[in-house]
Amino acid sequence: MNKMTKGILLVLFVISAVAALGKVFVWGESVTNYGAYTPWGLWVGLYIFLVGTAAGAAWMGLYSAYSNGGNPNRFTSISFIVATACLAFGLAFIGSDLGKPMKGITIFLNPSFSSKLAWASWIYGAFFVCVAGYFLTNAKKAFMVLAGLASAGFLLAEGFFFGGMVARSLWHSWLTPLSFFTSALAGGSAVAYAIGSLTDKETIEKEAAPVSKVVLMALIIHVLVEGIHIAVGLGGEAEKAAMTKAMVAAVPFWGVFAIAGVVIPAVMLLKSTGRISVFPLALVALGMAAYKYRFVRYGFSTEPLDGLAKAFQHSKLSLVYTPSTLEWVIAVGFLAGVVWVASFAIEKLVTKNV
Repeated sequence: MNKMTKGILLVLFVISAVAALGKVFVWGESVTNYGAYTPWGLWVGLYIFLVGTAAGAAWMGLYSAYSNGGNPNRFTSISFIVATACLAFGLAFIGSDLGKPMKGITIFLNPSFSSKLAWASWIYGAFFVCVAGYFLTNAKKAFMVLAGLASAGFLLAEGFFFGGMVARSLWHSWLTPLSFFTSALAGGSAVAYAIGSLTDKETIEKEAAPVSKVVLMALIIHVLVEGIHIAVGLGGEAEKAAMTKAMVAAVPFWGVFAIAGVVIPAVMLLKSTGRISVFPLALVALGMAAYKYRFVRYGFSTEPLDGLAKAFQHSKLSLVYTPSTLEWVIAVGFLAGVVWVASFAIEKLVTKNV
């Protein structure tokens, strides 16, 4: 990655950090386009995208080590750095969304063990500890395995949280946790390989498993699961069927996810004969992000009660949601931050230690 690209990523990250601080401590919800019917939006979608990507990237590190006889290699280290950056920025997204991130520490001081999100939060912390142990101790194999288990744990907790939400029929399904895992495989493998290619091409070429094969298989598995998910939704109760139809007809699904995030990169990966470019990998990541955004967005696409939107007229009582300019600024900047922080850490912890 050249200096100009690094500089642009850093500037975007700094701008987004300032904007996020302004939203949290100064402007509050007035700068977002949330409403009573749509309390979550772009940031929550990117939060669950990055949580899944973190898990998938960690699994790629484990797979690379397994291919190396069970011994961690440089790509394992790259994958864990990418996973850590993704999870950290995913939590930054949810912190910006909640508005009072400093109060988040109470989930550790006074947890409710019946809450799936409380369990997820504890496992997030365990994952960070495991990654630190991986880089700071000689017990790399042990901490590598523990980090892989932790990533599966927090993703499972997230999946069951959304899948068990009875009030949101689009999400309420046993297929939701499964789709979280398959999308994590696709997004995590693509992002780990893409950032690795930008920072350490030599490692990707020598140690990483064939990129096209891994990402393509992950895409196929996820598309199969999502196809079943859609079929079940369309054949379900009237509300669930209507929400599924609205979701599938939306541009973030058929345009960004299906075409740009699956079809185009799949064709490029099938045609690749050697080292592939970052472009199809970036498209896969974009598609998975759009997939998670539509998952959150269309979970709030129906009224809590029929006719409620007509009975009460107010800008915040609308089913329409389009992210505000500030929401986009923070989203783009935080995603740029993932790439910049991961690349910086890879150069300091992996590339220079060869």
